[in-house]
Amino acid sequence: MYSASSGDERLDRRYAWAEAALKEGDAQAAIDILDQTLAENYGFTAAWHLYGLAQETLGHNEEAATAWRQCLDLDPNDHVGAKLDLARIGALAAERATSENFSGVLFDGYADRFDSHLVGTLQYQAPALLKEALARCCTQAGKPFHFETAYDLGCGTGLMGEAIRAETEFLAGCDLSPRMIAKARDKLRGDGQPLYDKLATAGLTAFLASRPDASADLVIAADVFVYLGDLAPSFHQSARVLKAGGLLAFTVQSHDGEGVAVGQDRRFAHAETWIREKLGEVRLESVLVEHPSTRIDRGQPVPGLLLIAERR
Repeated sequence: MYSASSGDERLDRRYAWAEAALKEGDAQAAIDILDQTLAENYGFTAAWHLYGLAQETLGHNEEAATAWRQCLDLDPNDHVGAKLDLARIGALAAERATSENFSGVLFDGYADRFDSHLVGTLQYQAPALLKEALARCCTQAGKPFHFETAYDLGCGTGLMGEAIRAETEFLAGCDLSPRMIAKARDKLRGDGQPLYDKLATAGLTAFLASRPDASADLVIAADVFVYLGDLAPSFHQSARVLKAGGLLAFTVQSHDGEGVAVGQDRRFAHAETWIREKLGEVRLESVLVEHPSTRIDRGQPVPGLLLIAERR
């Protein structure tokens, strides 16, 4: 099992000193400390990752990339998110940079403060925006705003589930983080029944792959695709599980360029043209496209895209 520790308290203290030095703006001091640390324990993955960040701070991207590739050699399952950093500096194609293990570890540590931080500090609005957009979409199509079966991808603690529960008969959710799933499992409807009818600790593509063909009226992903580079497998599985006329509704971060990119926040941004192309390949037709920001980051609205596609 992966551990962020070196297994040696003395080396772990050095790592902490290097981390503090980098935060205080002294990247060279961090590198000097880490050089000594790695000389004693070459397999200290977290130290290699920090070494890469310090080198990047000094503008040494080639040295940073070498350090992050060393992380992947030591930990192919990428618990530190080295692929994301490689993609950030252009050393790896963004579509290949998804790191589910890193996301799972990240959100396990975030579970206890997730709701308060996301809603309070980051002014997270994706569930409300998606619900309102779905209501308009159904009204325009002359359909009832109601779904017999809905799959909530990357459900987290259940914020999207709380927003859409009244409009669903059967609601299933999945998330990589066991602690997030535990939080979602504790949430109840007004009648005291569980918020979700089914919950699974799983990646969203794997979860969808386990569902029967044409089994859902709605697949929804609120700010979840920002942790995936290549969305094509998720779109393919969503199209497969949706009934004819079923809807895929999601939000992503967007950017003005082409294709997929990884930002400084280590999240994926997807260009609208790229998304439309990938949806078209699996016969999902865009019926609503808007550009709201779903949250604030570092005091600024994050560029976003909200899209609803129909299974033809």
